[in-house]
Amino acid sequence: MGIGLATLVATGGEPCIKVADSMSNIRISGLLLQAGKLESPSLLQFGTQKDTNLDLSILQDVFARVGGPDTDEVKTKSMIQINSSNVIIDDTWLWRADHDVGGLVANGRNPVATGLEVNGDGVIAYGLASEHTLGHLVDWKGNDG
Repeated sequence: MGIGLATLVATGGEPCIKVADSMSNIRISGLLLQAGKLESPSLLQFGTQKDTNLDLSILQDVFARVGGPDTDEVKTKSMIQINSSNVIIDDTWLWRADHDVGGLVANGRNPVATGLEVNGDGVIAYGLASEHTLGHLVDWKGNDG
């Protein structure tokens, strides 16, 4: 849990947060995830595959940003990727900057293809906002969500 919206920056081409498949009853809350200079597959990766875990996990007040305050270009493929099942997403804003410290941003700067990618089943999202991606804002492939 972040206090005061702590900011985590993806470095080395890796996500800021990776949740292992074997984990359950996870709560991630109060964080701002920010893309880095090296392209990462996502800023938050929740599991690597669908599972049959019945325990709920929660993402609450988790925000992601690609660009904005940066002077250098940053990038990621997706902001949040949910592969696990039975995850609740509550109050999430996924934003690719349409402006930065230099002014308006053209389509190719600070690239991100997808805001939220859901592959797990039984995922529920409340208060989801996704903006300005270069591909799908939300790519929902899971069932029963």
